Order: sequence, then C-alpha cells, then structure tokens
Amino acid sequence: MASIVERPKKDGTTTYQVKWRQDGKQESERFGDPDGAVQFKALVEAHGGQWPHGWGRGQGFVEETAIPGDQPFETWATRYVDRLQPPPGDPDALVCRRDGAPSVPAPTTPPAAYALLDRRRS
Repeated sequence: MASIVERPKKDGTTTYQVKWRQDGKQESERFGDPDGAVQFKALVEAHGGQWPHGWGRGQGFVEETAIPGDQPFETWATRYVDRLQPPPGDPDALVCRRDGAPSVPAPTTPPAAYALLDRRRS
C-alpha cells in the first residue's frame, strides 16, 4: 500500500512524496503537485506495489528507444510463414496454405457403415 507524504522545502514550496514497500525495501517518487502524486499512488497500487512498467524514476513514463530494423509482430510472423512455404511448382512439397486447409473430398462411405456390429455369442 502506498502513501503520500507532504515535504515542505526551505523556499516555502511543498513536494509530495509517494512511498511504498517493494520487495522488502522502501521506494519513493517525488512530485511537485498533489494531483500527480495521487495519480502515481493509484498506479503503484494498481501494479501491486511495484514500479509501473515504463516509468523512469524522476522522469515519468519513458518511451522505449526504437531498435533499427524492428517491426510489428504481425509483419514478422507473416514473413516467417511465407518463408516456410514450398517453392511454386514443387510436386513433392506438402501443401500448407495460409488461407485454410486443402479441400477434402466428401467421404463415399456413410458413417453408419462404420458402426460396430454386435458380435455377442448367442
């Protein structure tokens, strides 16, 4: 559970410190306004007493730096599946299509014909 402590400064202003325990040690973050402290306290409590993901101490939420060549998962997965496809015209390749399974012909034998016969001794 987090708490907010008002900390008066020598110049007459007040900072608001959010304190909580995380993994057995005390953590804290300071804010210049009470609204920011209340919002951050709610974030800490919503994250189970942990630092909110993406929050930098004294910086707020920090965007992750872009990695050159990085791409969305869907784009990567599509390219990966496309590489798994056999070359066009390969007669020995198994057919694997993204648009669904190959069409299967309808069975010629009705399912009732496969029913087990009662073979009890009379």
